[in-house]
Amino acid sequence: MADFDFVATDAAEIYNTVIQSLMDEVNEPLYPGDERRIFGEAVVAVMVAMYNEFNDRAKQRMLQYARGAVLDALGERMNVTRAEPSRAHATFRFSVQAAQTENIIIDAGTRVTPDGVVYFTTDTIAVLQAGQTYVDVEATCSEGGSIYNGYAAGTISTLVDLIPYISEVKNTTITTGGDDGEPYTEDGDNRFRERIRLAPAQLSTAGPESAYRYWALTADPDIIDVAIDSPEANIINIYPLMTGGAIPDEETLQKVEDTCSADDVRPMTDVVTAIAPTQVSYDIELKYYCTQENEADTIKAVEGEGGAIDRYNEWQCTALGRDINPDQLRKLVLCPDWDSTLVGADRVEVTKPVFTALSASQVAKFSGTMTITHEVVSG
Repeated sequence: MADFDFVATDAAEIYNTVIQSLMDEVNEPLYPGDERRIFGEAVVAVMVAMYNEFNDRAKQRMLQYARGAVLDALGERMNVTRAEPSRAHATFRFSVQAAQTENIIIDAGTRVTPDGVVYFTTDTIAVLQAGQTYVDVEATCSEGGSIYNGYAAGTISTLVDLIPYISEVKNTTITTGGDDGEPYTEDGDNRFRERIRLAPAQLSTAGPESAYRYWALTADPDIIDVAIDSPEANIINIYPLMTGGAIPDEETLQKVEDTCSADDVRPMTDVVTAIAPTQVSYDIELKYYCTQENEADTIKAVEGEGGAIDRYNEWQCTALGRDINPDQLRKLVLCPDWDSTLVGADRVEVTKPVFTALSASQVAKFSGTMTITHEVVSG
């Protein structure tokens, strides 16, 4: 849908209308410095702010523009709620210096911390059997979010709830599984909005492709795209893609399969299988040209953090079935329209990647091989 406004918000248009109305009322010109004109200019500032506020509030009644709490309210109409953050987890080992003659009980909820700020609690009761020197148990972070992923093995080692004879505790695996759900950010709102848009499909069993897509997106908040394929009657293959273009692990595939195979979701005759998408790698090799005057700014726009190369890789790798398209790379190098202060290259020659058509179950992946050069030319 093309963008539109419910009310005019152009400041210059409002200014001209107000000043002209004042001059019509007093039947004489109002020159700069005239107190009446100064008053009108003050009114314009208030009116522009109010019109923009009115326009924003009106547009948020529509799914395309809603955000934050307003988007939550629209989701409630369709019985769709914002996904909560998932909590990171890891395996922890509780050890004693010497084997004991009696069992040692480690209660569920026993806390371990790396820093006194972040806490992991054991999921179940664990029993360190008599004669043994350690027992392993799963523990989960007390708060959700991807920020709690990545604690290396051995870095969470302070036992908060002391247990007799336990001399050491540490995580034996890296912490994983935490995600941000659908936070109140642009990306979080966009993902939530897509699920609301697909929500009518949940009113039927999942036979339609859109219904399977809705339920697959619901299975895990890190899923950003889903492809559905039915190679033969009653065989349904579901290909989920994760945040950042990552391939789902076995745990995520099982979650998708379980969600889409539920009795109240799947038609009785359908056999649902969740499959990881196939990655198709590409290299980047290009040469761009710029003037000496703009050299530093162009290098920043093309090769800098968040520049054309980074944006191309993000665009290319975050949707299933998106063809590997060097024209998009050329566009970003020549026209860095995401920031009006950046200067694009004068010309660019892209050798790699070459155009490659992808199927719906494939996703592009940057190989990490990149050759970028530039040449200064006269202006």
